[in-house]
Amino acid sequence: MKEYRYFWLVISAAFLISFIILPYLPDQIATHWGPAGEVDGYSSKWFGAFFGPLMLLFVGVLLIASPKIDPRRQNYGKFKSSYLIIMNASVTLLFIIHLLTLVNGLGYAVQMDVAVSLLIGSLFIVIGNYMPRVRPSYLVGIRTPWTLADDQVWTKTHRTGGLLFVIGGLVLVVAAFLPVAVKITALIVVIILISLIPFIQSYLLFKKMHR
Repeated sequence: MKEYRYFWLVISAAFLISFIILPYLPDQIATHWGPAGEVDGYSSKWFGAFFGPLMLLFVGVLLIASPKIDPRRQNYGKFKSSYLIIMNASVTLLFIIHLLTLVNGLGYAVQMDVAVSLLIGSLFIVIGNYMPRVRPSYLVGIRTPWTLADDQVWTKTHRTGGLLFVIGGLVLVVAAFLPVAVKITALIVVIILISLIPFIQSYLLFKKMHR
């Protein structure tokens, strides 16, 4: 499984770093932050050190299994490289958040609200760039009753979705450095728009094509 080499390297690094840092962590470390970046949840150092790697492992295995269990698994070969890039970007985001949690646990202040907004925005940009290449599947992409029923609707909807993800990602990157209220509003608006617009578009396209 050479194509998943990056994922296994990241997983190995996450566990190794956690084992190395564990003796230097206090008994309780911050593991949850509020919208303004304030710490509002603590856990034991064992939970804080290994929840991230275990979550990485779970998400990674799920992403690896998806092409094998999807009823339209034959389509994954048509966008395999794009799928791997999206998968690796998602794993990288989780890995960085884990590292920031450990760094904060060691006593170095981390602006988690800024970091998360930057990371999510960057992930959206990556996903948006490769979304138009995603072929019809039940587990990946914009899955509405109309995109799954018509491949042309799928293709056109994903072109729009890709553009929306890129624009939304850029908005979140910029918003990361703005006041908390702006960050929260930007995230909510972006999520609503990138979900609602493709949903409506896929319905209208399907109706138009199947009159």
